[in-house]
Order: sequence, then structure tokens, then C-alpha cells
Amino acid sequence: MPVLEDAWFHGRLQRGNRVQVPVLVRWRFRLEAGEVLRVKVSSVEFGARSVVFFARLQKGGRITVPRLEVEVLGVKAGSVLKVGLLAEKPAKK
Repeated sequence: MPVLEDAWFHGRLQRGNRVQVPVLVRWRFRLEAGEVLRVKVSSVEFGARSVVFFARLQKGGRITVPRLEVEVLGVKAGSVLKVGLLAEKPAKK
């Protein structure tokens, strides 16, 4: 089921550049492993920088932040991030 509205949460960058999507968010949007999501991530410490990318939801409910995006944000494992799952735009008719 696609994400119909933006969902924001805070997550900690784990080893391997992964972020855990909270269970309540996964249940609310009925997210399943393998779904591709549009994600916006910004650092809590350096709030001015943010990046948008596509990520596939893993079986354990995690998404992987690309290495290049982690370097752009300047964060390390253990840093707190503000994560947003962005809504899909309706198709133009």
C-alpha cells in the first residue's frame, strides 16, 4: 500500500547506515518488506542539510541510507536523524 501522507519520526543511524522504521508507522501504512519508499533524511545536529532518496524496506523494518548521503550529511553511526517517508504524488491525468 503506498504512503498517502508524509510520516516523520526520529531514528538513530545504526551500523551499516541503516535506520529502523517504527512499528506503528509500518502498521499505519501497511508497509511490507521489499516496498520502495521515497525518504527524506536530515541530521538533528546539523538541521540545515537534508537529502532525499529512494530506499527499499528490508525484512526487519529497516532502510539503508546510501553511503554518499551519509557523507553529505556528515553523520556517523549512533547519530540521531529526522526521517520522513514522503507521500507518493498522484499520477497526472
